Amino acid sequence: MDINIFDGPIKTSNAQRDHILARVGAAAARLEDASGTIDVRMIDLNGPKGGVDKRCSIVLTPPGLATIRVEEQASDYYAAIDAASATLKRVVAKALEKTKSNGPR
Repeated sequence: MDINIFDGPIKTSNAQRDHILARVGAAAARLEDASGTIDVRMIDLNGPKGGVDKRCSIVLTPPGLATIRVEEQASDYYAAIDAASATLKRVVAKALEKTKSNGPR
């Protein structure tokens, strides 16, 4: 899986990029043999105002499955990445279980 990171006007640090690659890669590990893309978007909704405004959106396009989109917000980037990755892991597991019981599309 190819992981693409889009950070817009707020540039992510190397540590944040490494954290994204590790967490999102682990969340999609069950699909590691599949070819597909994962787009991760980091957004600061309020800019310098602060608050629970850091958003991590993940769009996973695996072959043979429907596109999966998850989005989480938190007070800092690391928490948003962790929450979105955890949600992605649950959604991928559910999609694979559904595919196993119903067959591929």
